[in-house]
Amino acid sequence: MKGLVVAARLVFGAWMLVNGGNHFFAALYAEPLGREPLAAQLMAALVHSRLFDVAMGIELLAGALILAGLLVPVALCIVMPISVCALYWAVILEHRPLGAALALGAFGLNALLMLAYVDYYRDVLRRHAPTLFESEARGASYEDLFAHPKGRASRGAFLGALIPLLAAAALYFFLVKGRNGEWVLVTLLFPATVLHARRLHDMGHTAWLLLIPTALNVTAIWLHLYRHHPPLQPATTWAALVVSVGFLVWGMAGKGQAQANRFGAPATA
Repeated sequence: MKGLVVAARLVFGAWMLVNGGNHFFAALYAEPLGREPLAAQLMAALVHSRLFDVAMGIELLAGALILAGLLVPVALCIVMPISVCALYWAVILEHRPLGAALALGAFGLNALLMLAYVDYYRDVLRRHAPTLFESEARGASYEDLFAHPKGRASRGAFLGALIPLLAAAALYFFLVKGRNGEWVLVTLLFPATVLHARRLHDMGHTAWLLLIPTALNVTAIWLHLYRHHPPLQPATTWAALVVSVGFLVWGMAGKGQAQANRFGAPATA
């Protein structure tokens, strides 16, 4: 069995390496452009946008790693989306027997090799993803921290969950313009409120305090989206920002129940 896995790895790695090298260097064989209308249109778009170069670059890098036996599980994951897209293009759009057989073979080798390395993927296949600070989070998952306000979140768990939340908010605020980005930011208020509620519980405070920043944020967003009372917009926005940052800093700096007990202070329920 081990010999079959090694053989499949060498074949697939060489295949990806040669395919990527053919695009950038050798041009040993012609790359498929597509004969069917949809297949040709998609391939033309990929070529003109240079996204096809990106895909071939990934195949080149992944093939070299797989062939050399370096970071093989990661390389297989990286190249799998390209195998899926190539299979869809060849079977659904182009549906030429030879191209479909080659695409199916590449996808099959990719999938079988990932199955052979499944032990390396066990942690990422967990239903509940751990936080960045799982030991401090007492086993809490992102689902707990973002959806269940009745629990607690230590300072470490709070910081670990706050990082991706702020990253998502920044992405939609700076890069996604228009109502789509604005409504996503509104949606992110829910996990942010849940996370802060759990942090306040751990600090010994009631989560009802979050009504203050929540009301200010909802009012500021409502005034911005529907352009009501323009003179009030700047003042409301700044008030919401200042109060929200204050709660954020409080959550990052405040001592939780475990820390209070460690220093002899009474823990509050």
